[in-house]
Amino acid sequence: MLRALAIRHFAIIESAELEFQPGFSVISGETGAGKSILIDALGLLLGDRASAGQVAAGQGQADLSAEFDLSDQPDAGAWLKDQDLHEDEGLIVRRVISAEGGSRAWINGRSATIRQLAELGEKLAEIHGQHEHQLLSRPAFQREILDRQVDEEILVEVRSTYQAWQQASAALRDFERDCGDPAQLELLGFQHRELETLALQPGEYEALEQEQERIARSDEVRDSLARARAALDDDAAPSARGLLLEALAALDRVAGLDPQLTELAKLLGEARINVDEAIRGLERAGQDEPDGAQALERVNRRLEKCLDLARKHRIRPEQLPALTAELGERLASLGHQDERREILRNDLDRAVENWRCAAAQLSQQRRKAAETLAERVAERLSKLGMSQSRLIIDVEPRSGAAPAPHGHDDIGIRFSANPGQPPQALQKVASGGELSRISLALMISARAQLHATARVFDEVDAGIGGETAHAVGQFLREAAEGGQAFCVTHLAQVAARADHHFRVEKSSAAGRTRISIKSLNEAEREQEVARMLGSRDSASSLAHARELLAAS
Repeated sequence: MLRALAIRHFAIIESAELEFQPGFSVISGETGAGKSILIDALGLLLGDRASAGQVAAGQGQADLSAEFDLSDQPDAGAWLKDQDLHEDEGLIVRRVISAEGGSRAWINGRSATIRQLAELGEKLAEIHGQHEHQLLSRPAFQREILDRQVDEEILVEVRSTYQAWQQASAALRDFERDCGDPAQLELLGFQHRELETLALQPGEYEALEQEQERIARSDEVRDSLARARAALDDDAAPSARGLLLEALAALDRVAGLDPQLTELAKLLGEARINVDEAIRGLERAGQDEPDGAQALERVNRRLEKCLDLARKHRIRPEQLPALTAELGERLASLGHQDERREILRNDLDRAVENWRCAAAQLSQQRRKAAETLAERVAERLSKLGMSQSRLIIDVEPRSGAAPAPHGHDDIGIRFSANPGQPPQALQKVASGGELSRISLALMISARAQLHATARVFDEVDAGIGGETAHAVGQFLREAAEGGQAFCVTHLAQVAARADHHFRVEKSSAAGRTRISIKSLNEAEREQEVARMLGSRDSASSLAHARELLAAS
């Protein structure tokens, strides 16, 4: 249940704090007063897409928050526990929208993603927009309504098998593209031969760059080797080896007098051995030095070949070995074209068959769901003053249909308002008022099985009046049983059925437009219902308002 809603700097609402009770609540006001802004704010708290234009003019951000009671909402509570967002006190969601773009969200005081907000929102409330009845004439929307009654697993399976078919189709198409053009195959072979001739090994390019730098600095290397050799062993000047030998000779005379001196002599002996090995290494390094000019030319030529091929294939030189292997695999595959083609075609056939099986299961579930849904809609249409009407939901599989993510069924709704008239396509025979009532019946009948405790209807009674408006009001009141229902309405007959009534008023001051929302007491309800009937100052309107409220 929605307990409270707080709005600050949103659209033309400067600040509003509302508290709600169980039952049926209506929101009324003059046309253009901003009634639907409340629904927009709640939608954003339930995961709708935000935009910087929703922030009040001159403000840096809009701040929205809502408090929910989850005592009768086990699904939402379980989801919060799974996400480690559960609190014993209930649920508070908050969203801040920046005037510079972007938004942030919190669930029970912890940062959350908008996707998490949307997942939770599906378990908390249903919002039905004022144009939903207009969408009802679209086949895609009719299919969406029916699919709310189908197991989510089979819908996921159909989409999954469709994606597998797409991948298998792309693999066969790519194969045929490569092998279907002899010139392309010849080019592929030529490119591979070039790379094989180069025979660049993994890590070789980096090693060549390092060798190039070493050879280019060969004079510096030789000088360093000579200096290091002289420092270690030089007859003309003190050196590391000479000093070590002198130290060893000094210790040898007294080493036997103290174990510690023996250990020190041992360390100096090891140091002398290491110095001797280093001297021999320096001598070998100098002897192994190749002819600088020839070696540099050899390395430069190989690096140049690597760079040329890398530019040709638009890759980095170090990626050439991997490209060589990849082109070799493609050539090997194309070398056995018939076998490879058969494998890919078999893969495609299996993918099509898997999709058809999943689509057939979906079609079967849809037909069962269509019968059940049509029966539930008929019951509700009867309460809405359309007891003689007939509504049929057709599920027609298309034989030989190409794979699609939604299966192979054509979904259509046929309708007949009066006995003796054959049902025809809904968009052809239903009037605006009938569409509104059918849409309302479908909203209630086809709602998601998520036990949402708050149900919101934004001017879904458009095009309805007279006695039918009384039926719609009672119908919406019944929709709130066991939870809550909110309806933005212009109909006095609907407003009179409400347990709670909120009025939205728009005003202008100092060149700025603001709206205020007020919870009405009994006397204020009489005046508001009278206004909706014609005039709050009219004695007949007030009398009619009292009559409506008393009857409700």
